[in-house]
Amino acid sequence: MAENAYQQAMNALLEQERILRYPTSFGAREALALGNRVASLAPEYDRGITVQVTRESDGMVLFAWSMDDKAPRNYGFIEGKRAAALSSGHASPWKQLEVLAAGGDTEALWVDVPAYVPAGGAFPVRVGDEWVATLCVSGLHEGKDHELLIRALEAELGLEAPELGVVIG
Repeated sequence: MAENAYQQAMNALLEQERILRYPTSFGAREALALGNRVASLAPEYDRGITVQVTRESDGMVLFAWSMDDKAPRNYGFIEGKRAAALSSGHASPWKQLEVLAAGGDTEALWVDVPAYVPAGGAFPVRVGDEWVATLCVSGLHEGKDHELLIRALEAELGLEAPELGVVIG
């Protein structure tokens, strides 16, 4: 049986997660650099964004910033994307891609928005195999939140990861 586009996207997401890891440490200094990198790339998109980096050992927000056109609800979406990522153990679109890859309907995944948002925009920040922080972006559409955070991580780490190949939330 050939892989469908969503299965291919799941594999690409796993590869992004495998590649985009910090080699030795991630703390407040790295969170500041990463958040600033996202902010510096944001003007290349057609909408404003909110970005947040949360340390997962204690839930401490190490970086948060919003463009002028964003509202408090964007932080609600960020927390929903973070919840989706933490519950699946992967980046926030994982569950949506998993259901779509199996040929299922994702409607039931969206009943708890904004408390749970299985769309692109939250990504695990790992040091080795340890998930130490979560990078979240809200405000863009058609998978651009995920694209932006991947671009920022690639730039910060000097690495390149595959694209998903499908549009995710």
